[in-house]
Amino acid sequence: MRALIASAFALILAACSPAAEPGKADVEPVAAAAPTLQLGAIDLTQPVRAAGTEPFWTIDIADGVMTYRDMEDFGGDITTPRTGPAAPVVTGDTAVYAVTLSDGKTLTLTLTATECPDIGEETRALTASLAIPGAMPQQACADARTAYPPET
Repeated sequence: MRALIASAFALILAACSPAAEPGKADVEPVAAAAPTLQLGAIDLTQPVRAAGTEPFWTIDIADGVMTYRDMEDFGGDITTPRTGPAAPVVTGDTAVYAVTLSDGKTLTLTLTATECPDIGEETRALTASLAIPGAMPQQACADARTAYPPET
């Protein structure tokens, strides 16, 4: 009799337990991939460089930080890097970075997804425009940092 009662009790418990959904057993969640921020073929979440001539300047953007260098930096007049937080506002084929640097200088870098003939026979993926209050706008080229030669 005890065996019969135990068997009935086990059947009642099994009937009250939720059944596993088909195909849902032991499924581990998949981590979402980090979002990419594209401008043309350039991933703006990866290091980017813009470089201008006459006057010479470079802007490197990596890990959400912009580093600006001009003739004062290249000549040794500036001893600390001028940096600032950089997050682009992307609209269509244009990305705009409005940044206040660590020395208080403000600048706006606009990148456009159009090829740009650079010095020599190089062609860069992006066209750049640099605006600094009180200075003439500068036109230049930009690309993924890996497209430029390593610094010496």
